Amino acid sequence: MLHYIVPNLLGPPGGIARYCRLVCQALLDLGLPLRVTSLADRPEMAERARVLFPGMHYETGNGSRVEFVRLVTTACLRERPDILLVGHPHFAGLGQILARLSGAKAVDFVYGIDVWEPLSRTRRRGLQAATLVIAISQFTMEKAQRVNGVMPEKGRILYNCLDPEFQGALAAKVTAPRLLTVGRMSLAEQYKGHDYVIRALPALLARFPNLTYHIIGDGDGRPLLENLAEQVGVRPSVHFHGFVPEEELQRQYESATVFIMPSQAEGFGFVFAEAMAYGLPVIGGNRDATPEVVADGETGLLVDPTSVTEIRSAITRLLADEDLRKNMGQAGQMRVKQLFSYGAFKQNLGAYLAELGTMQTSTLGQE
Repeated sequence: MLHYIVPNLLGPPGGIARYCRLVCQALLDLGLPLRVTSLADRPEMAERARVLFPGMHYETGNGSRVEFVRLVTTACLRERPDILLVGHPHFAGLGQILARLSGAKAVDFVYGIDVWEPLSRTRRRGLQAATLVIAISQFTMEKAQRVNGVMPEKGRILYNCLDPEFQGALAAKVTAPRLLTVGRMSLAEQYKGHDYVIRALPALLARFPNLTYHIIGDGDGRPLLENLAEQVGVRPSVHFHGFVPEEELQRQYESATVFIMPSQAEGFGFVFAEAMAYGLPVIGGNRDATPEVVADGETGLLVDPTSVTEIRSAITRLLADEDLRKNMGQAGQMRVKQLFSYGAFKQNLGAYLAELGTMQTSTLGQE
């Protein structure tokens, strides 16, 4: 039995929740018995969990930390799981206690900025005590080792991946060039680079007058970006779409010419993989985990995310060269299939759990 404790599984859109769902799907596809306890999901989501993950035991603390701790403690002491999967570094201290009390081996997951700065003493010790620590990128793993003392021999990399049912398509050939960014606009996390792209637009529009910039996502930083677009005189060319349904997101990818997100703090950068799956050349930053997803000069261009000049030059280079865009798009699709497919994700997760020697299933790490 595996017990997986997560911040949320089915609640508001978010990269960690999405990753947790992929872990659940992979474990079930590997034939492993699984219990999941969520901190923040609402009780009415239980039916959706049963539909999405048949055979999985699911319960939620409904946002109550006290109830969450009660649920996971009761289950761990009653069922004595072989492996306790700790779905966020904030649960690392609790995971250490539960693993010790139940005799389970703890496997902790880390993502990005959650471990790039020192954790509290309790969480740090919990993370260090885990049997394995799985990171979504080498960049994040190295940060966790350097900043929070994770031993290198405990570290494993499990790249994010496309959903199992993902149906990609080639980006459409359009006359007017379109830039696309998919990412939240948060005042607390102003690192996605929307503002630098907007500042690059005046010079770009002088050369490509029909250029438009489309932004998917929302957040409390949106008004600031809208004002910036007004100030630099490009507001008619910048389209804020907010959060959109999956069908509209697909249409935006298919209609784009170049995907761009010069971020400074990506723990992985799933949207780059998603854009490459649609055959788009991409532009990203060179200061975080993005270079593990985007092969510079092959599937896209990496730039200093704080340089408007470099961002403008990269956009100009791609918009002016259709053959380069096509070649990078094809190379990106191949890279996604090789590194960021669900099959690779499931196989690697199974192999890591097989190292622990506690699960009785022949499918682990064999596909």
